[in-house]
Amino acid sequence: MPDEEAVVPLYGEPFDSGLALAERHQLTPDLAAARTVYEELLTAAESIEDSPDVRFLRAHLLSNIGTVQLTATDLAGAAAVIERALGLLRGIESVPMGPLGRQLWLEVLLKTLLGKADLLRRTGRLDESLACLDEAAARLPEFDDPEGMRTAEVGLNRVHLLMERGEWGAAEEQASAMLPTTPPTVVPTTPRLLTSLGLICASTGRFDLAEDYFARAEDGFRAAGDIGEQQQLIAHRAYAAMRRGDLDRAERLYDEASAIFERQRQFGDLAVCEQARAFLTGLRGEATGADALMTSSLARFERLGAEIAAADTVLLAAQQAYRRGDITEMKRLVQGARDVYEARGVYERCAQVDLMLAETLEDNLNRTDHGDHEKASISTALSLALPAALALEAARYDFVTAHARSQWLELADDAMRLVFRLAVRRQDQGLLFELVEHRCAGASLALNRTPPSARRALSSVASGSSEDAATVFPSAAMKAYGHIGGPMMLGGVAAEAAASVGLRVAPPPKVRMSPESGRTALQEYIAAAEFRYRRRIVSEEEVPFWSPTT
Repeated sequence: MPDEEAVVPLYGEPFDSGLALAERHQLTPDLAAARTVYEELLTAAESIEDSPDVRFLRAHLLSNIGTVQLTATDLAGAAAVIERALGLLRGIESVPMGPLGRQLWLEVLLKTLLGKADLLRRTGRLDESLACLDEAAARLPEFDDPEGMRTAEVGLNRVHLLMERGEWGAAEEQASAMLPTTPPTVVPTTPRLLTSLGLICASTGRFDLAEDYFARAEDGFRAAGDIGEQQQLIAHRAYAAMRRGDLDRAERLYDEASAIFERQRQFGDLAVCEQARAFLTGLRGEATGADALMTSSLARFERLGAEIAAADTVLLAAQQAYRRGDITEMKRLVQGARDVYEARGVYERCAQVDLMLAETLEDNLNRTDHGDHEKASISTALSLALPAALALEAARYDFVTAHARSQWLELADDAMRLVFRLAVRRQDQGLLFELVEHRCAGASLALNRTPPSARRALSSVASGSSEDAATVFPSAAMKAYGHIGGPMMLGGVAAEAAASVGLRVAPPPKVRMSPESGRTALQEYIAAAEFRYRRRIVSEEEVPFWSPTT
């Protein structure tokens, strides 16, 4: 625990001891007490005759109040005080200052800009958040930062922004690169980096590694005496348990975190827990309880102005509407959520929404007779599912390590299996053929061979066989020229070797389907995916599907 008697001389009394007291309250965490102290100091500062030094003191106190309000998820209140702080800081920028005064001004400016970037990210204004981080980064060369604290904070905020966009590979790469260069003494940035890596791993299917990061982060927060961040880890571990499928543990941890956040009036964090608990309650078939939790979560997010988080809750409500059989309401809710994601540039979530709609259509096809409209329904489902599956599959190229790409592919494979089921249902031999060729053209993610049964399955589909769709679902990147068991030209092997030394693996080439035509495999769906989700699906290289030796 920090020395409670230590007071940094800065402004004189009562401000120096007051700042130290408020910081101790923040670590406890007793956010209401911290805010009360800061507001009392601000009232005292506003009673002093105006001068550049006094305006700076007021800006410092306002910035600290904004930090407390962000922690308490009072986003509207934080927005107002952060803007006031920035106005005061920019208003005195041209005032002559000594070297130490200039450095203190820069430190408070950077802290306030980072607070604003965090606020903008939480309210879904991701492009504006990035611009704010760029402004902070542009100020860093002027700032004497021997420990790299503010530099690390800018980097951490960039990681958070990438995570918000669902750009998991880029987020992991940046966080992993920062970790060895950020001194352990830079608290709380180092344990927060570890927390971010834990969340990234939990989101991409690497649960043991996620827990390792969480444990290391917990050690760091405990050493710093930061109880608030230790409490946040309860919710993060609940999320990892939910993603892993350990639903009883997830529910127990979310209940524990909810009680803490409600007691401390951290209503944004409480809303996140209620959102997850609504999902878990819905899985148990308790529709009334799930609806109550979703309604509460959505109302909290809307009051906070957290658009993306509110849209996530709306998606849960859409799933509940489908279970009730209210298809019209489900479509309305889904479209509303997707509109938010698209407006905010969160394209991975757009792909997830489209997959959800396709899965709903498939489920409806299984439950009801579509009669003469069945073919059109399957085509609609494919038009949603296939571009989305291609985009999720292509996201693996963001990851540097082969293991991370392999784990992400396990998640993306669920989407591609849906596509194969729909193609089999339509008995579309041409589409199945192109799907197999496309999947076999990419970088190796698992060194096993495409089952010979995949080719046999194509002919069985054409003849109307009821062969399971899994038999035509090949492992990615297993394009082999020549006889099974003999020499192969296997692009994946080179890809694995490259990945083992930390090199990237590029998207797969386009696959030309015949010597005569210019058609490439899945070209319409690839074009749709690249347009909808702003992601490169294939490289500019083009390869033939036939063996070059024939």
